[in-house]
Amino acid sequence: MPQSPPRKLRMLALHSFRTSAAIFQEQLKRAGLDKELEDLLDLVFVDAPNAASGPIPDDVSPFFAGPYFEWWNANRDESGRWTYAGWQRAVAQVEDAMRLHGPFDGVMGFSQGGAMASLVVGMQRSGFALKGLPQLRFIIAFAGIRVRDPQLERFYAAMQPAPSLHIIGDRDPVKPLTNLLIESFDRPVVVTHARGHVIPALPPADLQRVRAFLQTQQQGAHL
Repeated sequence: MPQSPPRKLRMLALHSFRTSAAIFQEQLKRAGLDKELEDLLDLVFVDAPNAASGPIPDDVSPFFAGPYFEWWNANRDESGRWTYAGWQRAVAQVEDAMRLHGPFDGVMGFSQGGAMASLVVGMQRSGFALKGLPQLRFIIAFAGIRVRDPQLERFYAAMQPAPSLHIIGDRDPVKPLTNLLIESFDRPVVVTHARGHVIPALPPADLQRVRAFLQTQQQGAHL
């Protein structure tokens, strides 16, 4: 008898800084990735628990309606030390979403959401959070960044073996922080594009690389 197609990968989707779940969904739609990947992915979009605590980015407010949320607000003191206000509530929100909507195979994020996606994988694998929940096996990060809060950097070692896919723009102003995140993984798959800090439409060759990564994760889901 013919084999049934592999089941879709269920992914938790985390939006960028001072945007929302609805905006992330719309960004993927405008890039055409919702249709290009709909046979492989079942995405669940969630809002961060913290209301935007400052101005909405210039590339967001003219194009996307609120309300707007953030996973944390980064602050730097006079000594140069970074602290991320609100990250504990953000982790609790992800735990609640996983219990309510899971299980999930992996987690996807854009910008601050990519940073959050990486952190929760590290937190789960280190036993700090998401205890008793099925393991998030892989990460997709659009312009994801490595955080600079010493409280959070300790989770990167546990995250390191996780399969990861990174989509990064050549003209992205946060590219140095994105490269630091990429270097935090053992075997990252990296897809570059010529634009800036955006979710881009991908040409066929790059889209095929993304699909190949996801198909590999589908195979792992059946082991």
